[in-house]
Amino acid sequence: MLLLLLAATALAADPPIHRLPTLSAIYPQGAQPGTTTRVEVLGQHLDRVQAIYFTHPSLRARIVAVENTRLELEIAAAADAPIQPHYVRAISPRGASNLALFRSGDKPHRTECEPNSTLETAEKVSVPVTINARLNTDGDFDFFRFHAARGETLIFDLRAARNGSGLDASMVLVDPNNRRLEYDEDTFIWDPFFAYTFREEGDYIIAVQPTHARNDPGFLYQLDIRRAPHVQTLHPISLRPGAETEVTLFGSGLGDSNAKLRFDEAGIEGALVQARGSSAVAKIRVGPNVREGEHTVHVVSGGLSNPARFQVDASPVYSGTGPLKFPVSITGTAKYRQPERFAFHAEAGQTLTFETRAWRLGSPVDSTLRILDAKGKMVASNDDVTIPGVNFSKDSRVSHQFKEAGDYALEIRNLWQVTGENFPYQLAAAEAKPAYELQLGSDQPYIYPGESAKIKVSAVRRDGHKAGIPLSIEGLPAGFSAKPAEIAEGSNEAEIEVAVPADAKPGTHARIEVKGGQLAWRQVRISSGGGEGATFTNVDHAYLAVAEKPRFSLECSATAVNLVRGGTAELKVMIRRREGFTEPVQLRALNLPAGVTIEAPPAGADLGTMRLRAAPDAQLGRAARVAVIGEGGGQSQEAPKISVLVD
Repeated sequence: MLLLLLAATALAADPPIHRLPTLSAIYPQGAQPGTTTRVEVLGQHLDRVQAIYFTHPSLRARIVAVENTRLELEIAAAADAPIQPHYVRAISPRGASNLALFRSGDKPHRTECEPNSTLETAEKVSVPVTINARLNTDGDFDFFRFHAARGETLIFDLRAARNGSGLDASMVLVDPNNRRLEYDEDTFIWDPFFAYTFREEGDYIIAVQPTHARNDPGFLYQLDIRRAPHVQTLHPISLRPGAETEVTLFGSGLGDSNAKLRFDEAGIEGALVQARGSSAVAKIRVGPNVREGEHTVHVVSGGLSNPARFQVDASPVYSGTGPLKFPVSITGTAKYRQPERFAFHAEAGQTLTFETRAWRLGSPVDSTLRILDAKGKMVASNDDVTIPGVNFSKDSRVSHQFKEAGDYALEIRNLWQVTGENFPYQLAAAEAKPAYELQLGSDQPYIYPGESAKIKVSAVRRDGHKAGIPLSIEGLPAGFSAKPAEIAEGSNEAEIEVAVPADAKPGTHARIEVKGGQLAWRQVRISSGGGEGATFTNVDHAYLAVAEKPRFSLECSATAVNLVRGGTAELKVMIRRREGFTEPVQLRALNLPAGVTIEAPPAGADLGTMRLRAAPDAQLGRAARVAVIGEGGGQSQEAPKISVLVD
């Protein structure tokens, strides 16, 4: 106890922590274009939220209600809103929040209706459908009943981790006699997925169950039951401008020979030649003026498929025989531990780059590259290269300067223990050209009135780039100023100092861009369960906000409290004060379980004990988002959330 008191006293002497608004869950998680949807947003430090912004202009939000841990919004999606994930943030006098995800989808949307936690109470739905649902209480399961025709293939696609939810779910298909037909878990990140062709007409049930011991109000998901296909990847995965190529699409539900192809650029067109179910053959023509880089294609059949990614590359295509001539593009199928080798000649002092493009385009290839000399000795290698904007990359990249002229070989192999035509790759090889990318240190910078803040920018230099990079910032409000900055030669980072006037009002904000020959960007993690159960997006801007300086902040001694009915528990709360702030702080709690009350300590102490008491008939279960709120000096501050379990 003495050690706890000493630690708490030291903590209280530290300056207060500035806490930005945090968005953790939006429910429902999506809507159709042309609709307006009322949603609940869960999070922390949401008091006084005054503005909501989407990264795409086709979505707008109206604030209906604001609480410390909850917002209520009306989200309007324009009729032409793209079918894709969209990202939203909130602004308050605390600053800009993180990004949360709201998805625009083409299927009819519905929100689950409880009770539906047993086979007997399964909720009846019509196909196709996107079901917005959540497993928000311990012991919750969801069952949905639907009708399928004989010979019909349906796609069951549950999006949770891919939507930024912390839910790790499994999915079970049950026939009319309650026999299990199909099961899946963790196909896409943590999300289950499968396609199923029904042998008999009838009513079937799809069950969604958590793999967690405890559920959470943020365990949200969207379940698609659809006829529209799923496309995993294309072979070849790289197409050349000005050419027509026969392409095989791999996936599920590709049985409609009348399906259409929709591309992301008008200069690309194509049509199906053959539909096989798990694959389809198409002829795709890429116009001569189509930009090089990544592109997408949807298969349109009973709705839109997911977007499948492919590369457009104007580099000469390898003929299949003889040594490589640079630049060159090689397309192939990676085989498990059956390396392919390509001969080439390098001059002394020459720097060459070799890069696989597969994982980033949706191919399951886990490649490794090696450069071998004429005697078979390895001179360079790479397995997984970090690629800006690519999550958990399995692609490979080697950039090597050759000390001696001679004949060499490039070797590529696939580390996955499977092989097939649906493991395509592109191998791009060229002489190295110095290049760089700029990355933002934060997409949520904030500044106190009358003070300055430094916006960090980093350069990822490649292939010998060394020159200085002058930086500029655009979009600052009137009265804001920024000092000139440069990432110096030999350095990889710099800071742009931005100052605001003393009379700047907290909550003032602006969308800013940082440039240095190109836009600086940042990979942002969407709130999720952690580890590989995460989804990301890239933003090429930041929201700079004038923030109110906190007079105090709160810390709790525990993140979880257990209570028995009729019992009590104690929770210590520490107050960090800004120097000179001595006013009393009154504590209270939000989101307690029904039947649980709390006795707050008298205002004034920097270390207090809150006593929680559960009534004999208190609601059993866990409240996962209990918030301790402190009020004093005209401010309201919130401690990091805790959970309270009554058993």
